[in-house]
Amino acid sequence: MNDESRSRAAAADQIDPPIEERPTPCGRRRFVATGAVLGLAACTGLQPAVVPVATPSRTTPTIDLHSHAGHVIPSRFGGRPLTDVKEQMRAGGMDVICLAVVADTPVTRVEGRVIRAWRDPEPGELYAWSLEAQARVRELVERDRLGVVVDRASLLASIDRPSVIVASEGADFLEGRIERVDACYETFDLRHLQLTHYRVNELGDIQTAPPVHGGLTAFGRAVVRRCNARGIVVDVAHAPLATVRGVIEASDRPVVLSHTSLQPSSAAAAPFSRLISPAHARLVASTGGVIGVWPPASRFPSLAALARGMRDLVDVVGVEHVGLGSDMLGLTGPSTFTTYADLPGLETALRAIGFAPHEVAMIAGGNYARVFLAVIGR
Repeated sequence: MNDESRSRAAAADQIDPPIEERPTPCGRRRFVATGAVLGLAACTGLQPAVVPVATPSRTTPTIDLHSHAGHVIPSRFGGRPLTDVKEQMRAGGMDVICLAVVADTPVTRVEGRVIRAWRDPEPGELYAWSLEAQARVRELVERDRLGVVVDRASLLASIDRPSVIVASEGADFLEGRIERVDACYETFDLRHLQLTHYRVNELGDIQTAPPVHGGLTAFGRAVVRRCNARGIVVDVAHAPLATVRGVIEASDRPVVLSHTSLQPSSAAAAPFSRLISPAHARLVASTGGVIGVWPPASRFPSLAALARGMRDLVDVVGVEHVGLGSDMLGLTGPSTFTTYADLPGLETALRAIGFAPHEVAMIAGGNYARVFLAVIGR
């Protein structure tokens, strides 16, 4: 099978699209009964919720690890208006979304249901594109009077106040220049950086194309260290195992994998798949990090199925390492989670399969809140 046919065979997994294992995290019931909930309270100042997260007495924020809500990604052809975010978040009780621009849009395109880089960028092109996209994020924030989470105080203030964590899907805008990490931190309040996307960039290899660098590059390691120093969450979505391993070796903070799901145990791993193996998941969890489960309808045709997919991941890494990464308005195919008004239905589905209310609160946002505060360090 050639690269073209392999890519098409993996198309359903791309709709966004042997390691030395570290100790496996303990099971969800044992951990939750002891250190996770108490540790969240002691280390972050966020008290564990003991009621369903959609009620007014919530004490942890609900957080989507990966979103393009509001159509913040500019169209290459222009004329894409911003759409509602605030009222949709209020309708479902979603407090915070990691609102991501996409750094490589000008040089990628959908071919069938496969997203590929189809040309090399011009010098400065992806930086200019990201500046335009971040200006749209700022416009949306100001129009809807959204909160912007940059530190502990603004995270705590986000409960029942729709807010964003400014994110970028792909660090292609850096174009090899480390000082742009600082510039985007200071100018755009960037606090969440996904290193790679659908283009093999200057930082490392990606899941959906043959390897070029053999994992994370020296520049990628420097970016990880700069993110650690500034207090920016490092996201390893779209990164293959070799790249993830390099990130973890370079980082002294937890990392997240914002949107994926487990490869079904009954199926052989497809080449260039966006899904992950249990070993891949455990590696991310070994940092204290969080993995967001995403909702393509081809994999999870209902909220009940999505909840079961979350349970499958919990059974591998523990409830303290699982969250929601909706990829809102970013999938190339149908989504099961189409609006933030779906959040209460997902919470209900999680409780229906045996999760306790405080466990639902962890999945719905408490886990990411813990990681965010561990990364920012204040």
